[in-house]
Amino acid sequence: MSNPASLNSHTFTDRMFRRLFLPTLLSAIGWALGDIADALFVGIRLGKVGLATMSLVAPVYMIYNVLDVGIAVGASVKYTQALGKGNAKKGVEIFSQMLIVALITSVAVGAVGLAAMPYILRFLGAGTPHGELWNYTREYLQIMFLGAPFTFLYFLLYYCVRCDDNEKLASAGYTIGFLTDVAASAVFIMGFKLDVRGAIYATVLGKIVGVCIFMFHFTRKWAILRFRPCKPNFRLISSALKTGMSSSFGYIGQFAALIAVNNILMRIGGSGALAILNVVQDVSYVALAIYTALGDTVQPLSATFYAEHNEPAIKRVMTLGLRIGVISGCIISALFAIFAPSVCQLFGLSGEAISSGAFAVFLFCLSVIPAGINMIWSSCFQATKREKIVFLINQLRTFVCFLLFALVLSQLGIKWFWFTFLGAEVLTLLIWVPIALSKKQKVSDRVFTYMLDVNNADIAKMLSEAEAFCEANEASMKQSYFISMCIEEVCQAIIENAFKKDEDEYIQFTLCFENDGSIILHFRDNAVNFNPFAMKMGQNYDDPEQLASLGIQIVKTKSREFFYRRYSGFNTLTVEVE
Repeated sequence: MSNPASLNSHTFTDRMFRRLFLPTLLSAIGWALGDIADALFVGIRLGKVGLATMSLVAPVYMIYNVLDVGIAVGASVKYTQALGKGNAKKGVEIFSQMLIVALITSVAVGAVGLAAMPYILRFLGAGTPHGELWNYTREYLQIMFLGAPFTFLYFLLYYCVRCDDNEKLASAGYTIGFLTDVAASAVFIMGFKLDVRGAIYATVLGKIVGVCIFMFHFTRKWAILRFRPCKPNFRLISSALKTGMSSSFGYIGQFAALIAVNNILMRIGGSGALAILNVVQDVSYVALAIYTALGDTVQPLSATFYAEHNEPAIKRVMTLGLRIGVISGCIISALFAIFAPSVCQLFGLSGEAISSGAFAVFLFCLSVIPAGINMIWSSCFQATKREKIVFLINQLRTFVCFLLFALVLSQLGIKWFWFTFLGAEVLTLLIWVPIALSKKQKVSDRVFTYMLDVNNADIAKMLSEAEAFCEANEASMKQSYFISMCIEEVCQAIIENAFKKDEDEYIQFTLCFENDGSIILHFRDNAVNFNPFAMKMGQNYDDPEQLASLGIQIVKTKSREFFYRRYSGFNTLTVEVE
């Protein structure tokens, strides 16, 4: 239930989207540049053998991403959902548990990787033992495994700091980390002649720099994110991992698919075909960066609105994300298609490999928009607890459909193979969309939303509608009275103390009757920083400020839980009724 203004006004949603999207876009661009820098300089320095090495180590990154991104995303989504429900204590516990999990996992991954190095190299298909390709791949992986803890910390801190209303610092750490990777790659590879070792040295250094920047967040007094020593809570850890792994587990399929594809290309096209694959992958990092940014924007906002049962806001977030994604995807893919030969030359391809690479890049560009749509929807489903659909999308596009097309099309020749990317993304869309539509989540009808225009405030109307809603949902008289009192006192306090009486001043109120029997009130306003529960309290009624806060004192005393934070540029207050 909601008033029309709440559905037609995008005052909060649009501004929150813009505030989060711009920093995440910079982060995604930095990530793309960092990823292509290694291949770019290695390709210039070593040619085909260098690019082939980068293709061989790519599957190992898939395994990394299953774990580090899965842990990071699961922690950030659960953290955001906890804060969206006003439970800061649970949010801190989630972060603390997952930080320990990340550190233990990273050390284990590094140790196993170093111990099993010869077996990993044979499995990757690194050629003759102690040959040129074998040695380059071994040198890269050794340093990669030693730097594992920094990689895991890097992603966990980025995702969680971003969700703790510090997207600017998160973006700075993420972007500077990857730009450090770019600069260091140039110095180590081209300057010091370290070849592939220079590429991974630069990558690890970038992660260390990023982690150092993220740590500044914990010096902020207003930061909620904290590490607290705690006993293992396997139920909490399992829940976070289930959410995070629903998308990152797709990297397992991608790992298997890349192993198979590397072997197929070596058979039908040799190291030259592997080099072209690496160029296509590097183009994908840039072409899909916009969708990475949109996914990272959609995810925390959808998780926040999901906790508030704000279905219209989630739909608006998705509308903005898809609209930006389709328009920008058309522009980006068109540019890469036009300049495909120049791109191939830039990465060190020469002779006939340029025309073959340009053809492969052109075909990949056709897959950009369907890939982006899959990525954005996956982020939304992950934030709204539809992990099975997320798992399905990621397994289809990175493993099942991709490998299916690769096996079939490779039989027709190397040129046909490059249609694999387009076929996988389109078939994935055709499969998951009808399944998702047939299994729609039931939208709760026990949610009341009201958008209060402060300059034409009609609190009496809002109270009347809220009371009717409480009655319809069989709230007790005590609960109805407290809810009405809370609405009136909080709104009056915000209007009188925080707003400047300018245009476009709003308070968004949401009342949720949760399935577990709890009743939660959400307030969001676009005023200056103001926490009603931080008003001067006391019993001295000669003090105007203490007298004005009398109603708030009663609300504060009678609330089961209350939580305030400044999130995405707005004041957010959550109150749970006894």
